[in-house]
Amino acid sequence: MHGQNLTTGSVPRQLCSLAWPMMLSMFFYTLYNLVDAYWVAKLSPDAIAAVSISQITLFIMISLAMGISIGSAVLMGMNMGAGNKQEAQRILGQAYALAGIVAVFFTALALTFGAEFLTLSGAIGDIFPLGLSYFNITAAGSILTFLMMTTSTAFNAQGDNFTPTKLFALSTLVNTLLDPMFIFGFGVIPAMGIDGAAYATLISQSVFLALALKVLASEQMMVRLRFSNLRLRWESVKRVLNIGIPASLTQTLNPIGFSLMMAIVSGTFLEAGAAAFSIGFRIEFFAFIPAIGFGFGSMAMIGQNIGAGNKRRAQEILNTAVLLGAGAAFAFAVTAYVLAPLIVEAFTTDATVTAYTLQYFRIVPFGYAFFAMTFIVASTFQGLGHSWPGFWITVGRVGTMLILANVFVAKLSLPIWSVWLAIALGGVLASIAGLIWIRLVVAHLRVPEESQNRETA
Repeated sequence: MHGQNLTTGSVPRQLCSLAWPMMLSMFFYTLYNLVDAYWVAKLSPDAIAAVSISQITLFIMISLAMGISIGSAVLMGMNMGAGNKQEAQRILGQAYALAGIVAVFFTALALTFGAEFLTLSGAIGDIFPLGLSYFNITAAGSILTFLMMTTSTAFNAQGDNFTPTKLFALSTLVNTLLDPMFIFGFGVIPAMGIDGAAYATLISQSVFLALALKVLASEQMMVRLRFSNLRLRWESVKRVLNIGIPASLTQTLNPIGFSLMMAIVSGTFLEAGAAAFSIGFRIEFFAFIPAIGFGFGSMAMIGQNIGAGNKRRAQEILNTAVLLGAGAAFAFAVTAYVLAPLIVEAFTTDATVTAYTLQYFRIVPFGYAFFAMTFIVASTFQGLGHSWPGFWITVGRVGTMLILANVFVAKLSLPIWSVWLAIALGGVLASIAGLIWIRLVVAHLRVPEESQNRETA
């Protein structure tokens, strides 16, 4: 049987059992982009900047997909904790139906206004035509990303993160093998440049999705995907959207913030600044992998425990997730700081890009632990069924980052290191506010009378 009961047992052990497969999943998912970056960087600096800028815009698509997935996963967990398996299966079906509808809308929007999106994201000069071609191919297959996110969180809500981890590993292997063949050509396969990286990604995502849906629809799952539940029912949809819409907005703020930051960087420090920022935020995503793992692990655990009315256990889950997530991010920050020259050398030999990127890794890693705490706090709010606080915390982080960067560069004419400082400061301030807020909410969380009796028994 795929899945587990998360309302009893050791919190640290269960949290880690959920977190490490999710970390591996995100590691493999991140490798999609890193492998693309590695091979595309061999074409030209403009090529890697074009792919990076395109992916910033496409992260918005992933964020929208994640929001719908989070809404369904939280409600699935709550119903599983309350013992209502049938309703959990109905909610899972609604999630897939919604993901398909939103994917069609996004695809039409992206293909119609792709040029405008890329311009706003900072695509300038020779970067623009390269980025537009890559963007159009990836956007055309966006439904794969939406369904992948829904599938991954469906496993997570049931306490089964190992299955999608194995599938992500296989999918990443497929992408790794196809990338150089499609980019540079191999045998009868023509050289497609950065477009080849986009096609390789779509094929590898299809492999993941086909295998994952087969497992999710099997009788081995605690909550199965049944095609009879794909028909939209307004009550279920409304409940998913009540959590999913603010969760989507929260997730969307991050790529929008990075897109606007890229515009500031590329507008002032041109292609070299854009390339340095691209390399920096690609690598730093590894610092957030533990936070994502512990964040989604805590969301699944808190969802089930709130459904079971176990307030005390929810508090313990929050404290443990913050401690483990921030600790892991701090360890990665130290590693990135020490190994910065080797990391940069793997991506570029350009002197200006190297100098800018080294400055990035001398400043931004000091904020990694705080970024991790912010993500875990937002995930915890979502696990409680309250997504709007996470949205406002993220607004504070992104807003602070952009305001400071603009002041430093446009008003004070400071060098590029000031932009990196703004990124770090935004995470520090948001994490402090978020921790205070979530502790107040959990402390005053209302638990049904029968659940209180069960806790004190």
